[in-house]
Amino acid sequence: MRADAFASASRARPVAQHTASSARRRGPARAARVVATAVTSPIQPSPDVVDASRAASSAACTVACFARKDALSFMRYPKSLAARGRFDVEGPSFGEVFEHLARRVAWSDADEGTLRMIVVDVDASDEEMRASGASDADVFIAIDVDDEETAGRVRRATASAATGCALNSPALEADERICYQPTRQLRAVRAKLTPWSQAAKDVRLMDQVKELYARGNHLDTLLSILLLVDASGARVPAVDINQDITLGNVWCIASNCNKQLLACYQNPQCKKSLDCVDACGLNDQVCTYTCIRSYQNEQFEKLARCMLHKHNCLGNDAKRPQLPAVLPMTTWRGEMLTHAAAERIMQGWLGEKQYSWLAVAGQNPAYDYFPNQFQIWYKDKKNKTAFWYNPVFKVNTLDGRSVYRRSDYRCRRAETPGTFIFSFMDNGVTSEEYWRVVDAADDLSWSLYYYAGAAKSAGQSYIGAVLATPDGLWPAEDQMDRIEDSLWRGCGVKIWEMCQVDNSTAHDGDAPLEPLHEPSLMP
Repeated sequence: MRADAFASASRARPVAQHTASSARRRGPARAARVVATAVTSPIQPSPDVVDASRAASSAACTVACFARKDALSFMRYPKSLAARGRFDVEGPSFGEVFEHLARRVAWSDADEGTLRMIVVDVDASDEEMRASGASDADVFIAIDVDDEETAGRVRRATASAATGCALNSPALEADERICYQPTRQLRAVRAKLTPWSQAAKDVRLMDQVKELYARGNHLDTLLSILLLVDASGARVPAVDINQDITLGNVWCIASNCNKQLLACYQNPQCKKSLDCVDACGLNDQVCTYTCIRSYQNEQFEKLARCMLHKHNCLGNDAKRPQLPAVLPMTTWRGEMLTHAAAERIMQGWLGEKQYSWLAVAGQNPAYDYFPNQFQIWYKDKKNKTAFWYNPVFKVNTLDGRSVYRRSDYRCRRAETPGTFIFSFMDNGVTSEEYWRVVDAADDLSWSLYYYAGAAKSAGQSYIGAVLATPDGLWPAEDQMDRIEDSLWRGCGVKIWEMCQVDNSTAHDGDAPLEPLHEPSLMP
């Protein structure tokens, strides 16, 4: 219903906006092809990409981000596409990256209402900064400010902000604060702070924010922004995870999971898992998932199943992200999409190959960046209503090994054709994900998926998008305008958010590709 309501708008505002950036980086001729592609596309545009009013509405918390808008950012376009000459520059500007992250901030609601982020050029004058609304910000973030003149303008514009962070901005480090408490002064007396005090937590949080930003990807940068918002007093459920040790959760673990905890501490790999996850913090999904998959072991799985799945000792209750609202494609091979057709798309090349698809690129650095991501979808031969997903992927572990890991998802059809609910237990933690078939070529030369999920008792919620092909290589250039359009209008994902998967060893023949259940293949 929402897609129909915005159908006419989707052919105006978002296409025009997308075309403008396309023209800047690819030239007007190709931008015109993007417009033509959008008009004939089988996708349903996301109403949250079409409607920009969310980002402009009144907000429970406002973030002002100061950056040199026209400077090259830390993000890069996928290397194989860049090698084709598809882009005129290495990557998007700071202005494009943070204006897009402003949308993602607006899609990450706080308990009290909508969040808002404005992006201000560091070269703006005092008056321009005031006119931008920066003076009303609750949180400020300054990027690459290294001279006192610029720092002075930012300092004056953000004098009333409760929380602020200077990223690669030595001229503003003395102005860093959380709820008006200067963190630079706290860091100087860090050794004297009690670990559980609010002051010590503030210092750790500021350190975490800087570490996340230094990783140079969009998801960790978004997390760093949301952590500052949450610390400023506007609770953001997506990052406000209960991970502190209290008497309550210690009692829960001791009374219910004592045997599993003892067994874990007696196993070196399990202890490594615990120490690694503890160092990350549960709200850092990129770090924690790398830990879990690196040191994967049965004792950790049993402990996590007891603590989180069975007894929820941390008391978390993560919800699946609802925004942006991503809708499935409407037609395939000239006909309306059905549940069976969507399952046939997902089955892909299984039968002719040992797998359905091989991921080319993914949006989520925590889950979509692993090398050699084989996707295997199929119906169950013994249970005609069962549909399975067995992803197989390589992990370059933290202790220097390269190993294959796999998962076993049970899939069921959701109400609308092209939508599915996936449920699975991953190393003792139960997750549920809502998947959509966003777009696919009629000849199955590529397919595009979007998912939103939550590991409820771990307190983690997440989104992602995956582009897949039969051979793990990017689709032909004449398909890329349509794919970029489907990513943006369909999923709210920019092409520079898609990290290219390393498939250099995917065809070495050592991946464990046998389905975990007996498949029944559709013709």
